[in-house]
Amino acid sequence: MKSLVTTFLVFATCIVIAGTIALIDQAQATLSLSSSEAGQLTPAEKARISDRTTLSEFANSAQEKFSLPKPEAPVAFDDVRPSDPSYTAAQAVYPFLHRQLLCPDCALTSNFYGRSPLTRAQAAIALVSILIRERKITLATPEQTADVLANVSDADSVSVFARPYIATALAEGVLPLEPGNLLRPSEPYTHTEMAALFNTVQRRFPPSAATACLRLGHEEGR
Repeated sequence: MKSLVTTFLVFATCIVIAGTIALIDQAQATLSLSSSEAGQLTPAEKARISDRTTLSEFANSAQEKFSLPKPEAPVAFDDVRPSDPSYTAAQAVYPFLHRQLLCPDCALTSNFYGRSPLTRAQAAIALVSILIRERKITLATPEQTADVLANVSDADSVSVFARPYIATALAEGVLPLEPGNLLRPSEPYTHTEMAALFNTVQRRFPPSAATACLRLGHEEGR
């Protein structure tokens, strides 16, 4: 009986060790792949990755520059508490993100994902939505959308529901095309690019007197 138990324990131990070794090998392979991919990046690409703008940073800037109010029905985020510094900005910007447009088949969660990188498509949709609310632009029609995106090489990489917003952003100078007439919708914005984007938007669409007064009052109240 003891011999049988001993044999079973040895067998079980071997299985555990083998599994552990396999996991270690898998992790090493993953790290090796990541290192290999990182080595292929250009200095500009490495700088872009290290200087990514987060969604929370974008929300803070958008709320300040557009004096966005809190929504009438606050969103119950799972990852942002009322005591968090970015809570108010997250609440103000969330209605303009229209996340379902970019991923119609995705199951939305109650997370804001403030630490995730801000993508070109996210910024375009949010800014277009804000400018529409301020009645400074109108959303492109299906015909206008087709015309604007006709020569955009990767237009099909954006869902059909998001394309009117992307087309509006292109037509209004909110979203510049990348070399090769590319949208690169999932590419993250750097801090420098985000600052330039807000400067462009505010230059093309200066705030109204009422918005300017609200912003001034907000700044003086700090």
